[in-house]
Amino acid sequence: MSTRGTIDKAIILAAGMGKRIANAAGGTQIPKPLLPLDESGSLTFLDWHLRALHAHGAREIFIVGSKATFGTRIKAMDHIPATWIMNDYPGDISGSGHSAHLATTSAHNILDGKSRVVVMDADVVYDPALLGELASEDAARKGASHAASSKTLVCGRFRETDEEVMVFGDARGVPRLHGKGLLNTPMVRDLTCMGEATGLLLLEPEDHATWMRASAWCMTFSTAKTRSEHEDLTQRLLTMGAMSAVTFADDTRCMECDTPDEYELVRREMVPRWLAKLPQ
Repeated sequence: MSTRGTIDKAIILAAGMGKRIANAAGGTQIPKPLLPLDESGSLTFLDWHLRALHAHGAREIFIVGSKATFGTRIKAMDHIPATWIMNDYPGDISGSGHSAHLATTSAHNILDGKSRVVVMDADVVYDPALLGELASEDAARKGASHAASSKTLVCGRFRETDEEVMVFGDARGVPRLHGKGLLNTPMVRDLTCMGEATGLLLLEPEDHATWMRASAWCMTFSTAKTRSEHEDLTQRLLTMGAMSAVTFADDTRCMECDTPDEYELVRREMVPRWLAKLPQ
């Protein structure tokens, strides 16, 4: 039985190679989820996520990997069980959308209509406390636009850029649209920018069936490129008003690593700042 304020299960999307920064660790090509975050060599992106999720109650953690990452045993797995799921999508284009779909349609019955399930990218480093804020039973009072629905974590401080996924809400503060390049366009004329999407979602039990139906639709009818991004799945819930936005203001509390400069910034500033909050 799910308990408000905790996380029951988690899906970590870790099939990406991250070729732009894969050579950042000593010149050796390492898949981005397995890159080290400090000098110990035993704290990777995946270690960070497993430790944070476990501390917030996740009793089942699933990691979707590629041929390059699948089955890798990391340090955190010494005391935190995790199950690998293989992204073996047969198409020419594959991505986090396929990874999310393969996880939720697997035999593990992750979206069981009873559990609170986090879905997250592996290449974003978060202040671990953000998981607690997302799962908090009074999240509606702290920033969620409406209660009793799934949630997307949004950073309210943002730069006007076409490179990041921005979330836009209606007059009631319900997120309705997200994507890149939408700022100052007619498509969001009647909406307000709520901030930048962080890639961290909480799927509440009552929305599991909706997510599954949306995922099936995307895999059948979306274009190959669109269905390769799990943001396309999230957009379906936004369209239906089935998702709240939990916002925070400090943009130093999370960062996606797409470039060597961002990876270095995470190692130099973010990891030392938030490591003390990361449970052992």
